[in-house]
Amino acid sequence: MIGSAVLASRDGHDLWEAGVDKFEGQVDSQFDGHAEQEEQKDQKERRSVAVEGIVERREHTRYAVDAWAEVMVKDGTMLFRGRVLDVSQGGCYIETEARLRLTPGTPVEIIFRAHDRVLRCEGTSRMVRTRGAGFLFEMMSAKVRTELEGLIAELSGERG
Repeated sequence: MIGSAVLASRDGHDLWEAGVDKFEGQVDSQFDGHAEQEEQKDQKERRSVAVEGIVERREHTRYAVDAWAEVMVKDGTMLFRGRVLDVSQGGCYIETEARLRLTPGTPVEIIFRAHDRVLRCEGTSRMVRTRGAGFLFEMMSAKVRTELEGLIAELSGERG
């Protein structure tokens, strides 16, 4: 026999209950593929709403990239290097081994290299995690903006 878990609701709370719905070699069509569909649906919901009550606020689509960056806090108190994991028209996420002592809103200067491009811009920290931080681009020259748009076009597949 093969066991499965069934989602039940009691008093407004979801509970998982163990049950038996299949025998080896026989599949009950009522349960066939249902658990996988529910798991996929649940994963999509978690991606769109990370924490209950919090809605996705990003204005720009982020694209995965493998690039290196140097970030300097504008007051000169910190300089660190890291790997840019994703980038958009509005910002990027940089993974680092450095112990970051940044608060949201800290002004920084970011220099990163990706796809034979060097981009230098000003930004602010938006969120800080144990192994990295997200940054919002603030000021950027027209030349750098054009380079960023070209990089994003490459990453999105719009240009070869």
